[in-house]
Amino acid sequence: MMIEDWEICQLYWNCLERNDGNERIACEKVKEKYWDYIAEQRDTYLFLGTTKKFHNIGPNPFIIIGVFYPPKSNQTSLF
Repeated sequence: MMIEDWEICQLYWNCLERNDGNERIACEKVKEKYWDYIAEQRDTYLFLGTTKKFHNIGPNPFIIIGVFYPPKSNQTSLF
């Protein structure tokens, strides 16, 4: 699924700059942040959208247009 979220793109560009243009390390740093921090320590929600241009012809017209990751809740019961 394609990711069009500006925040992850900026994270990639910042990691690329900090690692002297090494794309492999920059990609690893982005994965590290999303797997080790966001996926494990936060509640993660993806905002999905579609691209009208490819909606009827593409196998998957959905794209990730945003990520919301609030702190995990310790709530164990609704009442």
